[in-house]
Parts: sequence; C-alpha cells; structure tokens
Amino acid sequence: MPESILKDASVIRLQSQGDSHKEVILMPTRRERILDEMKAKLKQSYLSRDLLLVFCDNAVKDVEKNANILFERLNEWYSVYFPELKLEDRAKYCNLVLQLDKENMVESKKAIQSVMGEKAAPIINALENSSGADLQPKDLEGMKLIAQQILMLEETEEQLNKYVDTVSREVCPNMAEVAGPKVAAMLIAHVGGLEKLAKLPASTLQVLGAEKALFKHLRKHTKPPKHGIIFQHSQIHSSPKDKRGKIARALAGKLSIAAKVDAYGKGKFVGKELRAQFEKRVQDILAEKEKPKPVYRPKAPSQQPGFKPNPAPSQPNQQKPAQQFQPKR
Repeated sequence: MPESILKDASVIRLQSQGDSHKEVILMPTRRERILDEMKAKLKQSYLSRDLLLVFCDNAVKDVEKNANILFERLNEWYSVYFPELKLEDRAKYCNLVLQLDKENMVESKKAIQSVMGEKAAPIINALENSSGADLQPKDLEGMKLIAQQILMLEETEEQLNKYVDTVSREVCPNMAEVAGPKVAAMLIAHVGGLEKLAKLPASTLQVLGAEKALFKHLRKHTKPPKHGIIFQHSQIHSSPKDKRGKIARALAGKLSIAAKVDAYGKGKFVGKELRAQFEKRVQDILAEKEKPKPVYRPKAPSQQPGFKPNPAPSQPNQQKPAQQFQPKR
C-alpha cells in the first residue's frame, strides 16, 4: 500500500490465538481531512463581500418585480371603485387607496390635498364626479390590504438599496466612483462576482445585459447593441442617441480598469482619476460636430471595379460574292 495512504490511515492491531497478530487498516482519517479542507474553502468563499452584493441585488430585483405585479392588480381592482385615478407613483396611489372614501368627501379631500399638494384639484374634481361603483367597506378591505403590502415592499426595497450602496462602496470603490454604486452592483451581480467581471474585456462589459440583442445580431445580422446595463448611467441615457455608443464605449473602458484595480489592486483607489478622464471624454464627444451622412450615388456600370464590356454583336451572315469562273489557258 502506498506510503501516502498509510500516513493518513489508522492501523489497529488485533491479537489472535498464539503469538500471531493481525493488522486492520481503516481509512476514515484521509476522507475526514479532505472534507475539512473543502468546508474551510467553502467558508472562505462565503465570506467574500461581493457574494453578499450579488444576493442582495438579486433580492432587490425580486422585490421590485413583486411590487410591480401587485400594483398592476391593485390598479385593475380599484378601477371598479375610482376608475379616474391614474398615477404612476406607487406610494401616492396606495396612500390614496388607504384614505379615500366617497361617503366622507371632506376627509377624502383633505387626504388628496396632503398627498398630491398642488396637483390635488383634478383628482378632487374626478372623485366628486366619479363613474365608479359605490362599494361597501368590506369590499374595500382587500384593496387596502394590497396597498399596505405594496407600501411595505417599497420600504423594503429602499432599505435594501441603501445596503447595496454601502456594500458596493466597500467591495468595489473604484467602480462605484466611476459609474455609481447601483450600476456597479448590477454589473457584479450579472456575472456572479467581482473577479469574474475583472477578467472580462471592455467590449464584453459594454453589452452585459443585452445578450438577446447581441445574439440576434449574430444570427440575423441586425444592428448590434451599443450598451446593456451601463445604459442606466446618467451620462448615457441623457445623451443624444447618436452619441450614446461612443459614451458607452468610453465608460466601459474605464469600468474595466476600475474592476481590475478593485479585484487585484489591494485597496488602491484610482476612481477619481478615472471619473475625471471619463467626464473629459464625454465633453469631447458631445462637442464633436455631427458628420453629414454620405449620399449614396450608384456608379455607372463602366466605372465599377471588375467591369467587362460586352463583346460587340456579331453581324448577320452576309453572302460572299460569287467568284467568276476563269478558264485555264
């Protein structure tokens, strides 16, 4: 038996009849040592802060998705009672659902005034002339219950976003300085870790989140995507459409450098320098004059490369003049 195995094995001597001995070799020690090493590695991997950032950002997305679904259901349900109420702000809409009552118009007007402020007059007028059904209080309890759940989800999402911002500035301070903690967290969560993101080139980082459009471009030769998750950066989505591609390319380059420094720089901070370089590049891009698009004018066939003139048409067969017979002399 190899020495490496005997080293980790347990040898037990069992005495039998006479002076002979029997050795029984047991193998649990080596297996237990390997399991302990793997547990230690797993524990070390769980201690990485970027993993917490990944899980928290995924939780924020799920909370926002559930809040949107419940808000859609509440809109459909509450339209039976007050169909004229149309608001995009979920918090304001839910607060009005909790406070409005057609039977008590005085308190309802005060509630609308406190929630909407200067924009309360159209809603008060719509409530007074509403075409919705007059429901009993027990029918409104379910709507109010869903409104309370949406407000709780809004508060949960806000607290999780604060936690994401805090952890993002700890895990990737350079990326958070260049693109903001929210965009940095979304990029890390999309690939599954900071080191994985640091190994990606800038061209791949630029289109993270737009994989469907990218593969559609590769399969069907449609227009390639110019940006993915980084579109949420204010410098990109607020710029003219014809400038967004260049700005996204500049931001992806700086983020790629920042990710490598955060992953392997041992605490080095270059975020302010990268951000200043990016902002200067954005100013240069916005100052560029738009080049006029060239007008396509098809060339004549004789001017195109590889042109071969057609051979001249052959003339119809003409009868040769008959030769006169000359007798021999």
